[in-house]
Amino acid sequence: MKMGRFFIFISIIMLILLAGVQVSRVYPVWAKLPEDPYAGAPMEQFVSLVERGIVTVDAAGIYEPHSAMIYKNGERYLLVEMFPVEIEVIEGDVLEIWVLEENPGASLIVKNTSENVRLKYSRTSLPLNKGLHRIGKVICAADRKK
Repeated sequence: MKMGRFFIFISIIMLILLAGVQVSRVYPVWAKLPEDPYAGAPMEQFVSLVERGIVTVDAAGIYEPHSAMIYKNGERYLLVEMFPVEIEVIEGDVLEIWVLEENPGASLIVKNTSENVRLKYSRTSLPLNKGLHRIGKVICAADRKK
């Protein structure tokens, strides 16, 4: 009987310790917020380091409406009625164009990007041949100032 009470006491202590460890992992009381290397201040809950921007694409040549679809991250984004088109992007997005009907003599060009983002792996012009073509991947501009 004495040994049974001892094991009950030890199990209660172990449960209290387990609950305390779990609570301390969820609520880090003594943890310090890391420094933000971009702003040099402690990060707040609402601060985001993901850059947002706008990419403007245009067509050179004669483009027939509804013959191309823009994909963002592998999902349909916009069936292009007419160019130029502004695409809202965030860092890491991959832009592609799927040409449904070939437009001979027409090319897709990246007309403009906002100051804080640029396109990686993009060419100056993409001929609008039938099929799926990558426009580029959105990355942060190298001279980001915060």
